[in-house]
Amino acid sequence: MNKRTIPEKVIETITNTIDDKRQEIIKFAQKLVQIPSVVGKEGPIQKFIEKKLESLGLEVDVFEIDVKELSKHPFFINLEDYGISYEDRPNVVGKLRGKGGGRSLILMGHVDTVPVETPSAWTYDPFSGHIEDGKLYGRGALDQKGGVAAQIMAVESIIEAGYSLKGDVIIENTIEEELGGNGALACAVRGYRADAGIYTEPSGYTIGVSNRGAQFFRITVPGVATGIEAKWGTPNAIEKAIYLYRAIDYFSLMRQVEVKKLPSYKYYVLEKDDINYLPFGPKDESIVEILNMNIAPAGVCKISGGIWPSSTPEKIVLEGSLECLPEEDIREVRERFRDYLLHVSKMDPWLRVNPPKIEWFGLWFESCMTDVNHPIIDLIKKYCSRITGVVPKLKGGGGSDLRCLVKYANTPSVIFGGGFGGNAHGVDEYLDIESLINSTKILALTILDYCKIY
Repeated sequence: MNKRTIPEKVIETITNTIDDKRQEIIKFAQKLVQIPSVVGKEGPIQKFIEKKLESLGLEVDVFEIDVKELSKHPFFINLEDYGISYEDRPNVVGKLRGKGGGRSLILMGHVDTVPVETPSAWTYDPFSGHIEDGKLYGRGALDQKGGVAAQIMAVESIIEAGYSLKGDVIIENTIEEELGGNGALACAVRGYRADAGIYTEPSGYTIGVSNRGAQFFRITVPGVATGIEAKWGTPNAIEKAIYLYRAIDYFSLMRQVEVKKLPSYKYYVLEKDDINYLPFGPKDESIVEILNMNIAPAGVCKISGGIWPSSTPEKIVLEGSLECLPEEDIREVRERFRDYLLHVSKMDPWLRVNPPKIEWFGLWFESCMTDVNHPIIDLIKKYCSRITGVVPKLKGGGGSDLRCLVKYANTPSVIFGGGFGGNAHGVDEYLDIESLINSTKILALTILDYCKIY
């Protein structure tokens, strides 16, 4: 790892500052949880964050997504099916301008959350921000308001400790990650770039260096509507849908075999004895495992159809998702998927003449990967080890806004921050408070080291 480039006194000062601000940091994260911000309704929390960034003296940029302009980007996600307006749902970006001569850094977090399906199933009100036994409960506490709190409070702590930086720090608070990332894409299109980026999705004490690509699909399977007494001999959309459902499972198995043949498979599941298979350095035991990247799932997750219990349906609609690894292009994978299903359909007498309609809709994104040699990784590892005693492993993950930084903003970036907790997207979602404090310290030290003290 790199030798320390900031003095020990600075490290002690910033960690002590954050310790002194412990309750303030917790209350800030708690307040974020208490402001409901289900995707599509992020306006109130963005106003709160805007005021916070202004109070720190940052240059603040508040802007709504211009759908007409953003839709010109090849990776814009069309969300017409969701009926969501972009009015009163701005991105909020704050810039701490450096004095010059240092490297720039983007800290990015999303403020939107998934909905709460059944509030009564929660032990505590999902928007109460209840704290108990070192845990902060609530929708979005883990995904991703802990990360948003950590990045803002890290910058606040640097300012309060009296340090100025050479390089710029840009804090991006984006909307709509849970529907695919038009918010983060809009920041890239607006021109926000840096020498490195940290996306503060919950990571525990690991560093995410990649994300898989993904695409939602919708398959409309035709049948013939008839009364139940005439079901024999009549093409039944349910039966044909089951046929295609199984075919998609076979496709998923085939894909899983394929990923083991990709050049990076050894890298993704690296063991200590396999260090020499690492495709790019450094070849040491600090990099021994890449998690969650040795899969390329595909599957149906939603089925709908039929209007009456005693009538066969005219059609069945299957919806699901397929994914790809960083070496792969999701557009090529989805065309293979389409061709596969059409060939499978030709093996069925009904579907040969009445093929299914295959559509792509909603969420889709490319895969991406950041070179493990990038200096931001060593700095995070160094300060995570210093603060927690844990040397973080590198990992890969599913789809996220990471690729908006890496590919569209040309900013080599990793996932780190927010700490860890449990039940993201689920009942009784929570954030471990100690990890929130530790993440704030690690981010602050990484900023000071990467951007350099003036």
